[in-house]
Amino acid sequence: MSHWKVLDLTPDADERSIKRAYARLLKIHRPDENPNQFQRLREAYEASLAESRWRAQIDEEDVYSPLTASASTPEYHPPAQAPTWVIPQDSVDTPTAISPPEPSLEQMQQWLAEGKERQVREALCLWLASDWLLPFERRQQFEQSILDWLESAEKWSPAFFDGVCQVMGWNETQGDLPCEYWRWDRLIRRCEAQAFAETLRGDLARFDADKIHGQAAAMLFKPMTDRRRREMADCFSNLDWQRFAELAQAIEYQYPEVPQRLGLQPLDNWRDWLPATNYRGVYLFLWMALCAVLMASVLTGPTKKEAFGMVIMPLIMPVLIWMGMKVYHVWAMVAVVAGPLDVLLSRLLLPRRWYRQGAGLLLLRHILPSAVPAALACAWSGGVLWLRWVSPVVVFLGTIYFTNVALSGGRVSMWARALRALKLKAGQLPWHMLQREGLVVVIAVAVMAATVYFRMKTVV
Repeated sequence: MSHWKVLDLTPDADERSIKRAYARLLKIHRPDENPNQFQRLREAYEASLAESRWRAQIDEEDVYSPLTASASTPEYHPPAQAPTWVIPQDSVDTPTAISPPEPSLEQMQQWLAEGKERQVREALCLWLASDWLLPFERRQQFEQSILDWLESAEKWSPAFFDGVCQVMGWNETQGDLPCEYWRWDRLIRRCEAQAFAETLRGDLARFDADKIHGQAAAMLFKPMTDRRRREMADCFSNLDWQRFAELAQAIEYQYPEVPQRLGLQPLDNWRDWLPATNYRGVYLFLWMALCAVLMASVLTGPTKKEAFGMVIMPLIMPVLIWMGMKVYHVWAMVAVVAGPLDVLLSRLLLPRRWYRQGAGLLLLRHILPSAVPAALACAWSGGVLWLRWVSPVVVFLGTIYFTNVALSGGRVSMWARALRALKLKAGQLPWHMLQREGLVVVIAVAVMAATVYFRMKTVV
């Protein structure tokens, strides 16, 4: 294979094209991974560069040579034979007097610290186009310097990081990475956190401007009174609640450092504000409780009519509950209008564990409607005195309890929180150290030694 095919060039390629092809192939054939292929690439580069310079020198002599006509018969000069380009590596003079381009690396790092990202990108392009980075060692050292900047700089935009990756030729999907995967993942996570912070800052700015856009972010981060937050929650749509939950979960599990960086304090009980997914527990309790009241009242008065009612009422009870829930939906709309008064009365009269800063039970919206099935249970108790007193209390407290459970559907149990905490701590362990083969061998030898020791101790 000729040296031109190694570089994937045509024989008429100029010196600049040769250097570009060599720099591109250096990313694929690294000396530490494939030294033989790198040696072939280096020899092909030097041979192609020497031939290109020789060809340029010949062309220059042909252009600037004096054109003198001679009257005599022109002397015959035999054509010069093209040299055979088997050039030993020691015979090629690699230029060593090339100085690093300007601006310097220190100046570029200072620009990055000052936030002058455009100047840094332009300087990177100048460096990559220079002959200074043609040696593999310099190119590798230059890439490590860029990585150190990105890791040590306090902030940079995701657009700047994408631009640097394009200029440097870093591509995770193609495996062209300048560092280990764990180090690259840390940069990617920082880039994502920065993008998330910019999005959050933009949502809050839009909410300050028109009070319409960015309500999910404002609900989670803006300091508000219980009344104002309750009014905003009552106006949320399903998309708003979805955005609110995604934002809160991203803060809690992925980017817990973002609020502190932006000087924000997230809502501590954000799960309490999530709307109830369903009220099946309330419906089932009302059906069972009211049917039990009817059966108990029938058993105390053994007439055929009441016995027939004991059989038929459990069947029509779901219809009665469905009608009651339709009436409750109308009442809930009235309670939303009276939200400020409802929040005020609930904060004064209800326990804090029920009220939960306006996210839990409310007096007009939940407590007062719970008295309706309690009154119905009292009316169906018949002439049994103890049932007339016990059934309303049980139905009233049970309705409140299951309503509170439905409103707390977004809460995470203690075991789930403990499991997430363990996973978070485990994720912070230096698992990337296991990628080093030497450390893995040491651990394996230690485990085998401990196993042999304990087995021998058992035998003895």
